[in-house]
Amino acid sequence: MLQRIQTLYLTIVLILSCLTLFSPVANLFNKEDLTFYEINYRGICLIENDSKTPVSSVWALTAISAIVPLVTLTTIFCYKKRMLQIRLSIFNLIIMIGYYVILFIYIWFATKNLPASHWNLKIVSAFPLINIILTILAMRAIVKDERLIKSLNRLR
Repeated sequence: MLQRIQTLYLTIVLILSCLTLFSPVANLFNKEDLTFYEINYRGICLIENDSKTPVSSVWALTAISAIVPLVTLTTIFCYKKRMLQIRLSIFNLIIMIGYYVILFIYIWFATKNLPASHWNLKIVSAFPLINIILTILAMRAIVKDERLIKSLNRLR
């Protein structure tokens, strides 16, 4: 049912993952010549005079950031099929862990190939971690509902 606690958890995951998709995730900079780069859904962009010029693409990060809200939305509306919800949640967990792996690979390659020696993450980069925790909580609630339904079926 849509009024269950797992729906609330998954709705928060949906909102945070949409924010992650459209917000800058990290900054790269060089202290010597004051060049600044930003990693967002369009790629790694050079920031000069209030303009953002794309330098490199981060298509894998963008694809993962777009898949997470789609899978979450699908999970919310599969409320009658709890086992499918659990499988979709596990898939979503794997994708969100892969998000961090790909993010750090892009940051590592960017610091090697661009004149940027320092980097820092924005608060938005913590949203997938919060999403992982909320998805685990939603999975626990789905499993609890499944056990309740099975126990009620045994009583009949």
